[in-house]
Amino acid sequence: MTHPPPQSLEAQALLDATVDAVILIDHKGIMQVFNHAAVRMFGYSAEETLGRNVSMLMTERDRDQHDAYISRYLRTGVAHIIGIGREVQARRKNGSVFSAFLSVGRIGADPPRFVGFLQDMTLRHQALQAAQRERERANRYLEAAQTMLVGLDLDLRVTMINRKGCEVLGRNEASLLGTSWYESAIPADQRAELAVQFGTLLEHHPRGPRHFECPVLTRNGAVRQVAWRCVVIEEPQGIASGILCSGDDVTDGRRAEQDVREARERVMHVSRLATMGEMASGISHELNQPLAAITTYAQAGARLLDAADPDLGEARDVYHQIAAQALRAGEIIRRLRSLVRNRTSTRELTDLNAVIRELEPLARADARASDVRVLLELDPKLPRAQLDPIQMQQVVLNLLRNGIDAVQTLSPGQREVRIRTCTGPNGEVQILVLDNGAGIPEELRDQLFTPFMTTKPHGTGLGLAISRSIVEAHRGRLDFEPNQPRGAIFTVTLPASSASGT
Repeated sequence: MTHPPPQSLEAQALLDATVDAVILIDHKGIMQVFNHAAVRMFGYSAEETLGRNVSMLMTERDRDQHDAYISRYLRTGVAHIIGIGREVQARRKNGSVFSAFLSVGRIGADPPRFVGFLQDMTLRHQALQAAQRERERANRYLEAAQTMLVGLDLDLRVTMINRKGCEVLGRNEASLLGTSWYESAIPADQRAELAVQFGTLLEHHPRGPRHFECPVLTRNGAVRQVAWRCVVIEEPQGIASGILCSGDDVTDGRRAEQDVREARERVMHVSRLATMGEMASGISHELNQPLAAITTYAQAGARLLDAADPDLGEARDVYHQIAAQALRAGEIIRRLRSLVRNRTSTRELTDLNAVIRELEPLARADARASDVRVLLELDPKLPRAQLDPIQMQQVVLNLLRNGIDAVQTLSPGQREVRIRTCTGPNGEVQILVLDNGAGIPEELRDQLFTPFMTTKPHGTGLGLAISRSIVEAHRGRLDFEPNQPRGAIFTVTLPASSASGT
């Protein structure tokens, strides 16, 4: 057995202190030094390796070629591993194989010796494989996500976009990476607003996401509405390095909401027409009164003018009366037309008492036709509310019509419906419609606001359901309670405007 050359204590200490495995071999491949790190790496003791060929640490693939590598180097000077370094497969005492990075250097002249430094690559490979798995998993998440995911640098250039984002834009990833997000995907008229959103985000670095809506422009020129959630990407020092945005394409949802709103408006319009149909008798009577007066005054005026000595002053008064009655009839028609006109809902700061007073002529006309007395009890200090006046008149008319129908079982002198306004216990605006009729049977109270549920022979069953939907759309509520000693009370409660006055 060849014995290793003697080592100084200092050199041995240095070799044993290094974290890399150090193996020294002669020109025949016989190991002369095997430091502590090599012992830990391979599982052999130094005594088991010194004097033996280094090929014992190799796999079968490299073992047979190792001596040939050394011979070729000594003969030609061409390095295969020496001075270059590469990753190799090594074998431990227990037979397990692992990856190691091997650097080999030549020591001395003829015959030379060679020193090898080995680093165990197992943990690094495991870390790389784990990182690769995480990247693949993250990529699968990105590709599977049904939201747009877009990464932007501080110049708002695209650094990342997922499959869903490419689908929405109708573009491929390669055509978007590195391009300006503004120029690639945002309509020109929206860029200034988006610059404000991004500027605020980068300036304040909020911990939570910033939510806003901004449309995107697809490759074919179509505009898609997107709801965005954007966060700042920060370096460990807290310095912003970019923006990450996730976006939901809400175009179809917004279109569906618009369709629902339009359908609701059509149903409300039909309901108003049905209510007007129910009120037709009273309204026609209300119109007949000024028309009959116009006829009477016109005949009287004609007689005055046909007289031998006509009284022009009296005739002038007659024609003033004709004009007044014509205005009265025109006002009834105007109010009727405003109620039945198909229109887009508009909210405005409104005096609810004024809304009810404007409705009063139609309401009283309908009530008189049924021999019902309508009483208005309006609070003069009622706060204003943000509402659609026509829709609220529809609610009041629906409730009034129900009250008029409810009191028909009473004798004409006892039929009474009250419309009252007041301030609620929490400062809300309230409308109460009270009747003294038979009341609502207890078994029907849970179904009162169910569409198409009606106790009227020719009713649509939509009045109360539509009234509740209108009130709820105004962030209010419509409630029922029995009246005492008899009848029903329907209460509309609406939030008062913070800018309201009395």
